[in-house]
Amino acid sequence: MLLYARSGHIELLPALPAAWAASGAVTGVPVRGGFTVDLRWKNGTPVSARIHSTGGRATTVAHGGTVRAVALEPGRSVTLKGFDR
Repeated sequence: MLLYARSGHIELLPALPAAWAASGAVTGVPVRGGFTVDLRWKNGTPVSARIHSTGGRATTVAHGGTVRAVALEPGRSVTLKGFDR
């Protein structure tokens, strides 16, 4: 599982298959709450996550112990980095 989403929350790489952990990327993954996600990872950790609002306004994005609040107007995007900290 590359993403887990419920309204108001997106979890990155909650169950990444070991065979894919070295590196990878997905683009345009729709998630609940009116967002899409482009995700790149390396060594099982997100390198960047681009969150694009298709109608949603607020969500949280998490990986491990890192949680970030995101507030966007529809049509806008933000790129998050630094999940390895």
